[in-house]
Amino acid sequence: MTDIKLDETVFSLSRLLMTVLWPSFLTAAISVGILFSLIDPEVLSIHGNVELSDVVIYSIAFFVFWVLGAITSGLTALLMCKCRTQQAVTICRTTPKS
Repeated sequence: MTDIKLDETVFSLSRLLMTVLWPSFLTAAISVGILFSLIDPEVLSIHGNVELSDVVIYSIAFFVFWVLGAITSGLTALLMCKCRTQQAVTICRTTPKS
């Protein structure tokens, strides 16, 4: 039997994507539910007399909320990575070398 080793970069990238995309997906689902429980999609007018079905409006709103959630989660992940990198550099500089 051979042991299969996962590449660390692929594993960390997939983990980062799931860390960003899963919370944004949940946020989008909740946001669309709240938005369309308050607003009927039939009363929305988009550029005049463009007729869109309810499903299309739900889908567009869901993907807009998902993208916005992914941007905010991605920025949070980016700031956390920078923070960890700065902490690691600070720790390395302050640790006495033997």
